[in-house]
Amino acid sequence: MHAFAIIYELIKTNFASFMQRVFKYLAYASLYGTFLVILAGSVVRTTHSGMGCPDWPKCFGYYIPPTADEQVRYSEGKTFTKGMMVIENDTLWRATESIAAGSEFNRNQWEKYPKHDYSDFVVHQTWIEYINRLLGALLGLFVFALFVTSFVWLKKKPFLPLLSFGLVFMTGFQAWLGKLVVDGNLIPQSITIHMVGSLLMLVLAELIVRSVRNSERSAPVKHLRLFAFLAVLLLLVQLLIGTQVREEIDIIAKQLGFELRSQWVSELSSVYLIHRAFSLVVTVICIVAGYLAFKSHDKGLRCTGLGIFTFTALGLLAGISLGFAGMPPAMQPLHLVAATVLFWLTFSAGARKTV
Repeated sequence: MHAFAIIYELIKTNFASFMQRVFKYLAYASLYGTFLVILAGSVVRTTHSGMGCPDWPKCFGYYIPPTADEQVRYSEGKTFTKGMMVIENDTLWRATESIAAGSEFNRNQWEKYPKHDYSDFVVHQTWIEYINRLLGALLGLFVFALFVTSFVWLKKKPFLPLLSFGLVFMTGFQAWLGKLVVDGNLIPQSITIHMVGSLLMLVLAELIVRSVRNSERSAPVKHLRLFAFLAVLLLLVQLLIGTQVREEIDIIAKQLGFELRSQWVSELSSVYLIHRAFSLVVTVICIVAGYLAFKSHDKGLRCTGLGIFTFTALGLLAGISLGFAGMPPAMQPLHLVAATVLFWLTFSAGARKTV
């Protein structure tokens, strides 16, 4: 019996060690997956692809989106299953039953889509939005697996299951909010909340990663935590103001038929001027935080400081290009991603444990 007890303890110990390694890999996958989803969401916004799939979770009633205009048009001889969509007379229709299409469109077999009146199909926008959803679903799998495996830490680090559950909750909330955004044809307030939710997910993922990282302690650097968390706060405010600017840009772009990009900035309200002026304050604080991190003797913290310098410069240059170089499309996602990475790096520097 004693031998069996020893074998059992060995199996239990090895299994726990294995699951802890799995949890660590899932923590990194969740952190980097969150960045990918934020990047994909930024590309969706830049390419005006938010309504590329007018329904949720399917896309025009398909699990795999259409690839040609003919797939979303009514024509004789085609077969439609219940829930599939077509665009007819500039209106989005949803099949109420399985249909073998006749020579004429029979409205008794279709219903106007009740949640919004958007009725365009642009294939690249559809697939950009669909890829964004796939990345979100993949992140959801990583986060759920992270939560399941977090219980291996229940005795040693009981806060990890709580943090993991928070990440699961926020991921589900973001998916639900994404559905509301689509159903409401891109409700502006929902987009702002979406951004805040993404930042909170980054914070939770970073805290989880920090808790399982092997070398996480460094010698304290005077005033680093103060300036790092001040930078986090200022970046949060700046990102929220920037989201308001982006919402105005969306309205102006639509009014101008998504043409004349060089005129978009001139049509903005004073919110843009506040955003531009506040960027100077944010830049100074981030540079100070980066300098304090970079002068540390800890290699990881020095790399974080270098990253803060790099992404401060990238974000600033992208912002200048957007404001003074006619809103280059590539600069829009770069500007957002640089600010988001900067938010993460400054939070990482401030949250670092010290000996």
